Amino acid sequence: MKSLLFILLAVVGALTEAEKKHLTEVELAAKRTPVMREAAKIYSEARATYSEDRKKFAADRDKNAGKAFREATAVYEAALNKAILGINPALEPLLAKKAELKKLGLDQANEGESVADSDSKKNDAMKPMKDDPKLPRVLLIGDSISIGYTLAVREKLNGKANVHRIPQNGGATEVGLDKMKSWLGDGKWDVIHFNFGLHDAKYNSETTQRASREQYIENLKNLITQMKATGAKLVFATTTPVPMGGVLSPTRKFDSVEERNKLAVELMLSSDVAIDDLYSTAKPIMEKHGRPNDVHFAPEGYQVLAAAVAASIESALKNK
Repeated sequence: MKSLLFILLAVVGALTEAEKKHLTEVELAAKRTPVMREAAKIYSEARATYSEDRKKFAADRDKNAGKAFREATAVYEAALNKAILGINPALEPLLAKKAELKKLGLDQANEGESVADSDSKKNDAMKPMKDDPKLPRVLLIGDSISIGYTLAVREKLNGKANVHRIPQNGGATEVGLDKMKSWLGDGKWDVIHFNFGLHDAKYNSETTQRASREQYIENLKNLITQMKATGAKLVFATTTPVPMGGVLSPTRKFDSVEERNKLAVELMLSSDVAIDDLYSTAKPIMEKHGRPNDVHFAPEGYQVLAAAVAASIESALKNK
């Protein structure tokens, strides 16, 4: 199946080298105009503050720095576009195309995410689906990795199950504890395929993770109890690997996913929860289909994960 990004690029159309060159030349001229000086100054100051703030751990960051940077970026880009059109009004279609292409790759909710695995409204995976009343109902719960394989799982189970997903990035177990009731709703679920792990394992400060291993398991116990109350068959997906020994940057590092998976699997086995070992599925393909120095995957990687997820759901439906 063609990736969502590939399809969207085909519709929008990538910029040609000639278009890129022409836009770059006019942009350089526009940046030299007097009207750009104040916008450039504010933007540069906000970017410098934001860059310094991003060097800190998540718990120590200033949310206002990010907000100020986003606002300054929007003002700067609007001013630049206006200056470009002042030089050459005929470039408006190219600017519109460039804006659409930027949305495809830079609309990110968390570090490393693209539209394909973020909970952006532009992502078709986040759109609600209409049930076929003759088919069983499946719910996908999970973080950005699960968002990345959602569309492919739906396609692989087309005609076999109604595959829904939660309307957001599931994040850490603490998010699940807060949102699970609304995620489950009042409808009947036949299978719930869920994953929590990456966000819990991420270091929130120099010495602490978002959830310690003990808290992670305790939270999972609570979540299992809530999901089992629906009568659904549960399938737990082990957390996918973190490359670079778990240290992606000085402030983006993770506790051992392998050790946390061992604890989670023990809990699932004792709780009669089926296991979809996505860690083992993903490990051999990380080098080829993982994104460089990141926990996310290229479209081909999500296809591999989707095949495993779909197979585990089909097995759960047969055993229900």
